[in-house]
Amino acid sequence: LSPPRLRELALGGLLHDIGKLAVPTEILRKPGALTDEEFEVVKRHPVTGDELLRDLGGFSEPVLRLVRHHHERLDGSGYPDGLTEIPLLVQVLSAADMYDALTSRRTYRKAVRPEEALEALEREVREGRLALEAVRALRSGLRRGASEAEGHVLHL
Repeated sequence: LSPPRLRELALGGLLHDIGKLAVPTEILRKPGALTDEEFEVVKRHPVTGDELLRDLGGFSEPVLRLVRHHHERLDGSGYPDGLTEIPLLVQVLSAADMYDALTSRRTYRKAVRPEEALEALEREVREGRLALEAVRALRSGLRRGASEAEGHVLHL
């Protein structure tokens, strides 16, 4: 990716869940499964985030698309708009968001190992919900990040 596209991806990555500010904390931290009604509230966060950033102004359309569409899936099963054509940059963010969700401990489940999360993403590719290129980009970034981290040893 070009430096400007990387900056858009980074900014979209930082802001993609900003709409969750409008989701009640008791829903976000609920230890069990969400009710259908609670899930509908959560599913509004991409639109809320898009609207908030548009009201604030100064955000590019690619960043706004990242915020609004990071839960869309190629088979149309995602939300909020049920898209089937999704820019690759959005899919890369989606893959990273799924990876983070799977490898992070949640109030309702334990974290999975990184290998298991990548297997789950590959399943998303096989089932037509995510582009292979998006998972490859995530894998590449994870490898690059791991090799850079190995080179930064803290000496006390």
